[in-house]
Amino acid sequence: MVSAAVGFQCPDCVRAGMRRTRQFSLAARQRPVVTTALIGVNVLVWFVVAAATGDVSLWGGQVTSVHFDYALQGRLVDSGEYWRLVTSGFLHYGLLHLGMNMLVLWWLGRMLEPGIGGARLLLLYAVSMLGGSLGALVLDPNAFTAGASGAVFGLGGVVVVAERASRFNRQDSGVLGFLLINIVISLTIPGISLGGHIGGLLLGALAAGVLWGFRRWPAYARTAAAAAPLRMLPELVVAALGAGTVWLTLAVVAPRWLDPLF
Repeated sequence: MVSAAVGFQCPDCVRAGMRRTRQFSLAARQRPVVTTALIGVNVLVWFVVAAATGDVSLWGGQVTSVHFDYALQGRLVDSGEYWRLVTSGFLHYGLLHLGMNMLVLWWLGRMLEPGIGGARLLLLYAVSMLGGSLGALVLDPNAFTAGASGAVFGLGGVVVVAERASRFNRQDSGVLGFLLINIVISLTIPGISLGGHIGGLLLGALAAGVLWGFRRWPAYARTAAAAAPLRMLPELVVAALGAGTVWLTLAVVAPRWLDPLF
């Protein structure tokens, strides 16, 4: 068994980006309640796992019994344990892995949620998480992969798209540089799920493109103004994108596991 912790972040990049935060207006501004809740769930899961297994490693924790039951692994997903596509995104390998992912989630969530609303943030987070699971299984189906950074990378992709769509400098928040640095790190350091990072990033950016693209499309804006039910069409398309990602993962990607589990 090979553990593949999804996530490695640059503290200096995070601090620099926090000093240059921008908001992206699609909805009324609000406090980052959903961001805080997501962080709370991730932290709570870490404490539950630590209490259940005794694994309180700072970095590079073991594949515990909980990871064996809930982390992402191709053969087990293919055998019907579909919950792993989601539960793996709330497990971490070590306290530093958790802490850095939550720090970046807080940074990105504070940028996005006040502008787009908690419901859209949660939708984008979920689709990005599913994209991370898809990417991880494409490149490393035999590993027990866990971590929130597939979803976090997806939110980073959302910020990059939002900056472009809002006519801000694409590097103004520091997110684009942060993502590029972490992709390089994923390529050079063993034990980091490159597939999880890239999959989450691509799905998050694609979902953001749908949300911003619809609202910048004059024909849709005119039609939605006259027909209120159509105003939810961008969110429905993003939800369909997430459903399609799940189908692709289960029908095509998960059956690609190569080696026996034991």
